[in-house]
Amino acid sequence: MRKFIVRILLFLAIMFVIDRLVGSVLNYASSHPKGGMTYRRNYISDYCKEDVLVFGSSRAHYHYNPQIIADSLGLSCFNCGEDAMGIVLYYAWWKLISHRYHPKMVIYEVTPQYDIRKSENNLFLWRLRRYYNREGIEEIFDKVDSSEQWKMLSWMYRYNSCFAELAADVINPLKLGGDEGFVGVNRIMKSVPAKGKPWYKGKKVTRDSLKMEYFEKMINEMGPTQLVFVVSPYFFGANDSVFEPIREISRKYDIPFLDYSNDPTFLRKKECFFDKSHLNAHGADLFTRELVCDIKARKKQKDDVSTR
Repeated sequence: MRKFIVRILLFLAIMFVIDRLVGSVLNYASSHPKGGMTYRRNYISDYCKEDVLVFGSSRAHYHYNPQIIADSLGLSCFNCGEDAMGIVLYYAWWKLISHRYHPKMVIYEVTPQYDIRKSENNLFLWRLRRYYNREGIEEIFDKVDSSEQWKMLSWMYRYNSCFAELAADVINPLKLGGDEGFVGVNRIMKSVPAKGKPWYKGKKVTRDSLKMEYFEKMINEMGPTQLVFVVSPYFFGANDSVFEPIREISRKYDIPFLDYSNDPTFLRKKECFFDKSHLNAHGADLFTRELVCDIKARKKQKDDVSTR
């Protein structure tokens, strides 16, 4: 029995050393990528200093051209959009960013499945595991999934969902093909379904109280930063009632909510989309120009009222 216990302890000690060695290598690699999405995320969390930041899912990533925003508003801009991510990630990134500075504006693309609908929020944590020891991040893990605190004892675990991507970004990163975090897709929809219906039509979207809590936390921590909620176009449009939880928050805190989900300029316009929920580069440019015009008009209206 004694030998068995010694062997178990020896095995655990070896596994601990391997975990720490491999974890240290992965941590170094994630801090020194040559490019790709790892490089982009490092820039967002540790280096960005632009006046305007764009937050949100892949719809943010593909729909907002920072160069047009910069040229029109006279403010530097970076697109922080991330595929299949929402407020759980962006509240955490806000914590990291706001320790360094407060941008003048945050444009937040609202996507119901990631920002409103009740879901397994621990699915959003994998992008945050490498930041676990940063100020304010551990509390998010405890709130979303308290069991993560035990898993995070393993340094290797913090990278278990991104080994391939990290290796590629260190050895031979893909060229993102865009500037300021934006990637324009230069293709159009191949075919249009004969019977398309608006997103979420006939569907009940149950609001997630934790997501709403993080929106309110972020708003209360923004200080001088102006937040603008936006819903960009959908090919078939969308049931706009699903955005009511965000409308309620926007009314409560007097935050602009700009809904283009059923904008006739884009509705069923094949040349503006590469799939039914994502604009292509041409559509993104058109939409971004429309958005900045509306932002400027609202600012002028507000300034006129304040000077009366």
